[in-house]
Amino acid sequence: MNKKLKKIGLLTKEKVVVELKEKIVNSQGCFFVKFNKLDAFSLNVLRNDLKDSQTGIIVTKNTLFQKALKELDYKESSEFFDGETGLVMTSSNDIVAVCKILVDFSKEKPNLKVKGGLIKDKEISAEEVTVLSKLPSKEVLLGMAVRGLASPITGLLSCFNQVVLKFVWAIEEIKKVKEK
Repeated sequence: MNKKLKKIGLLTKEKVVVELKEKIVNSQGCFFVKFNKLDAFSLNVLRNDLKDSQTGIIVTKNTLFQKALKELDYKESSEFFDGETGLVMTSSNDIVAVCKILVDFSKEKPNLKVKGGLIKDKEISAEEVTVLSKLPSKEVLLGMAVRGLASPITGLLSCFNQVVLKFVWAIEEIKKVKEK
């Protein structure tokens, strides 16, 4: 009986590792968080905040995280797996929004600490996650790019408009002189 239970346990762990590998490969970014002594309500609030940005949090044994990363040929960083670890994975292209959510939440709840992460096969530290969180959102950056592209055109149109206005003003002045 014990052999069957052990086999079921091993099969379950293998299935978890396969699912973790699949989710890591399909994600745009993964962030490791430490949630020691964080109550369940706060963790659910974080999950709800992350859900809006197509992001989820997975909690399992550190050895299973390590095994999945090792099988995917990621460099194993021991600082990510110190204590209780959660893996925040996003399928969104807006990594900055996820970083903002994590950093802001860790400011509100000091029991949550961002340990670092992986973005497209590149390992980043907790400090780099904080730096990313300070960047403007994707929408703001796109707006800045559009404004930068549109400003020369707007300036040219304004210049043409001034030429037309000066012509109209000159005609108005000539009309006033002739009426006198």
